[in-house]
Amino acid sequence: LRWKVLASFPRRNYSQTVSTNLKKKIFIISIFSLTFLACSNQKIDGTWVLSYTDSESSFPIFSEIITFDNGFYESDNFSFGPLHYEKSNGTYKLENQKLIFNDTTKLSVLAITNDSLITRHENISYILKKLNDTLKNKEPNKIKLEGLTFDADYGGPQISTITFQSGRVLFDSQLVMGSSNKFMRTNHNGFDILFQEFALPRIIKGIDRDTIMLYAFHKKVIKIKMWKK
Repeated sequence: LRWKVLASFPRRNYSQTVSTNLKKKIFIISIFSLTFLACSNQKIDGTWVLSYTDSESSFPIFSEIITFDNGFYESDNFSFGPLHYEKSNGTYKLENQKLIFNDTTKLSVLAITNDSLITRHENISYILKKLNDTLKNKEPNKIKLEGLTFDADYGGPQISTITFQSGRVLFDSQLVMGSSNKFMRTNHNGFDILFQEFALPRIIKGIDRDTIMLYAFHKKVIKIKMWKK
């Protein structure tokens, strides 16, 4: 019965059918691409911090904070080995799952979610986490670091002692050894950022009574508390 019903349908020109189907597919793909692009642009707008990579150590050899805003970007990059700080800005666009900076540098975009941006470059995936505006420090001038020593709680079993001195940060275990890491503090889009060699960038949220609240982002959020020693 099924074959009889199908046989009773009028025949159509095959080339017309293929042409019509192809046009429909192109139209659907175009609509999907435009929708993906619009949604991606909305998701990518905001400030992101480089958190980790898929390399063996998972730890990036540089720190970066970047803000995307309606086709324009601004970035603070703090790399170590050798130490270098760079502030840059320009234009960006999302095109064919590529993130293109200033029409030259291209990164593959593997995924964009509400809180994660995953890009890939030279066989390494970079995972960035989106910063919530609630982490912006409204009164950064109230917090002084240079020349002071703090006790710091990183959420572990021990309290560390940290000294900020002449652009370097010294930990309790390093005071005897005489080694130290350079640090710098900068404002990025309202976020109070603390960069340090060989460490994740920390966002200084503010001070509650005598306790400074900081946040770092790796595979999970790290809450840090510091108070004057």
